[in-house]
Amino acid sequence: MGVNIARGLERRLERLFEGSAKRVFSGQVHPSELAERIAREADLARYEHLSGPATANQYLVTLNPRDVERDTESLIHDLERELSEHAAEAGLRLEGPPLVTLETSERVSPGQVTCTHRIVAGPQPAWARLVGADTQEIGPNRVVVGRSSEADIVLASDEVSRRHALVWRSGGSAWIKDLNSANGTSMDLSPVGNDPIRLEHGSMLIFGSSSYRFLEG
Repeated sequence: MGVNIARGLERRLERLFEGSAKRVFSGQVHPSELAERIAREADLARYEHLSGPATANQYLVTLNPRDVERDTESLIHDLERELSEHAAEAGLRLEGPPLVTLETSERVSPGQVTCTHRIVAGPQPAWARLVGADTQEIGPNRVVVGRSSEADIVLASDEVSRRHALVWRSGGSAWIKDLNSANGTSMDLSPVGNDPIRLEHGSMLIFGSSSYRFLEG
């Protein structure tokens, strides 16, 4: 599965480099090599978070100065967008917003590319909200709902388990499943079990006795 996810990112980046972005590099670095290197690094950076599969959110790409012909600001913005969209599509959690840094160094041989990663927590734009007695914003692609301080969305209710439910997005849809909670999870009055159930905009969710409306966007 990891290979498939890495290959999906590689294809996404190759499509990006087929456009005007490929003119950033000289003939010594082929855009596909850069795509492969970043995808491989993202795959190497994968780990298991409390909420499920995750990967690094910051990447440092280094090339020889002779291999970069143009300003890279626009390319970096596009790379960060593609990384964010890939993570959402693949169901990978990012601890913070994607950040790509492209630098040059004479220590890297012409035609070579190096890439390193870091995991740096930080606020992310909300892709959905839980609206009830209060409003809980969902920023990461995968969030644990529960009573524990380790949960991403903390609900201060004795009827909510420490790790109550998981909400995430993958494959263009939002999903929910129960995490063997004591008092259960329901969506639109139907029980939610351990198997993923697709969430719809406006769905009513009940965690124990805490009710929230799921709103995307």
